[in-house]
Amino acid sequence: MLRSRTGPEPDWLSRGRIPALDGLRAVAVLLVCLAHAHRTTDFPSLGPLHRLGSIGSVGVDIFFVLSGFLITTLLLREHEQTGRTSLGGFYLRRSFRILPAYVCFMAFVAALSWYGFAKPSAWDWAAAVTYTMNFVPRPAWELGHLWSLSVEEHFYLIWPVTFLVVPRRALPGVLAGTLALGPLARLAVLIWWPAEARMTDLWTFTRLDSIAAGCLVAVLARSPLGFRTLDVLGRWWPAAFVLLVAGLAAGTLSGKMGILVTPTVVALTLGVLVWAAARRAPRWLEARVMVAVGVGSYSLYLWQQPFLNPHCEGWYARFPQNLILAGSCALASYWLVEKPFLRIKSRLEARGRSGNTPAPAPDGLSDVLPASVPSDPRGAEYFAPAARLVGDPPKAGMEP
Repeated sequence: MLRSRTGPEPDWLSRGRIPALDGLRAVAVLLVCLAHAHRTTDFPSLGPLHRLGSIGSVGVDIFFVLSGFLITTLLLREHEQTGRTSLGGFYLRRSFRILPAYVCFMAFVAALSWYGFAKPSAWDWAAAVTYTMNFVPRPAWELGHLWSLSVEEHFYLIWPVTFLVVPRRALPGVLAGTLALGPLARLAVLIWWPAEARMTDLWTFTRLDSIAAGCLVAVLARSPLGFRTLDVLGRWWPAAFVLLVAGLAAGTLSGKMGILVTPTVVALTLGVLVWAAARRAPRWLEARVMVAVGVGSYSLYLWQQPFLNPHCEGWYARFPQNLILAGSCALASYWLVEKPFLRIKSRLEARGRSGNTPAPAPDGLSDVLPASVPSDPRGAEYFAPAARLVGDPPKAGMEP
């Protein structure tokens, strides 16, 4: 266990952007889309696609690990630059980043419900409004995917406060303990509430180890020993990737043992992959189209659900028009909802910096991910096509 106090941010982590982390977010949202789309009407009968779709839920795990890594990096950076961490500023940035698109999507589902195309219950609506969807056993399909956003919101409530009250030197131990508590929490469910075993994939206290893995990577990156350890592990990312995909596809860990340890093993493996993507990513993760999809991943995650519905036979839920409609709504949401509110947020931050308040850490690493890290030698012109698709990446956030 790392005992030394967390040090300053590594130089490579404080320069420029990391397009590959946008690309990794694209992988995550595309896996989620495939997990839903491969069961819809008229989807091609291609065995490999269906097998990949069967493990597409790992896309949510990628989001969780990225969230932990990026949010923790932002908190550490703000504390190092300003000597403090503003909870008010953090929650204000989160609100501007997440709520506008979320409210817009909820209004759309309400319209679907009004015209009889969706049937959320009163409990579904209450859970969606209060970010407790992950405690609803059988939600309406159109709102069911909001469970992961509920876990994220609970993380936003717990982790920044923990970060404030726990000494920096104790953070690695706290996070390692959280990783260990994940399997123990799932074991408790299996022993005392075996009928609820399925819900261990959704409940916050049984899934926090997924986010804690990303947090731990961010903290270790500031220690010489932790940095070297991560770098050694990161060199083996191809093997980690192959083992992860093969293991999930083959159902290597199933039954009770799978429930206990799979989320933690997946989270730790993904932590290595996130680090590797930030440090030495394969070129395809930095491709223009991957960066573009990654920047718009929050809206795509929200809007894919009503159209990629395997329980619906309507024309709008059939392949390929379901993908076209989901992508079109996501683009509209990004341009018409997300970007305007991000501009407002940027102006408010600039106004705050015009006084004597130190500049806050750039809020850009955790949502749709404009991930920040080493500047790319190819220059800004390389990413111009992606920028034309989705506009300048927001300097904020974190999502699903």
